[in-house]
Amino acid sequence: MDTTERLVVELPSELVEKLRSLVAAGEFKSESQAVETMLKACYNPDDLDEAEIAEIRAAIAEADADIAAGRVHEADEVFKKLHKIIAEHETRRD
Repeated sequence: MDTTERLVVELPSELVEKLRSLVAAGEFKSESQAVETMLKACYNPDDLDEAEIAEIRAAIAEADADIAAGRVHEADEVFKKLHKIIAEHETRRD
């Protein structure tokens, strides 16, 4: 397994919204995975096949369309809802 390093970056709010919407839509497991995949696509295009590149482009286009249509949510709101759903699920399991 490759070693990893933690990197803190500052991005424009619009890019952060796009990134979070891709993760929220299930296109990527995490923001880190999304950034890693996009950087690989940019700097190591040979590591991705055409289908993967098309999938990334489609996910980004979908996120752009969602943002343009106003279909965005504050991350804090989404996380609160998710935590509530998880808590309800755990209560039902017990």
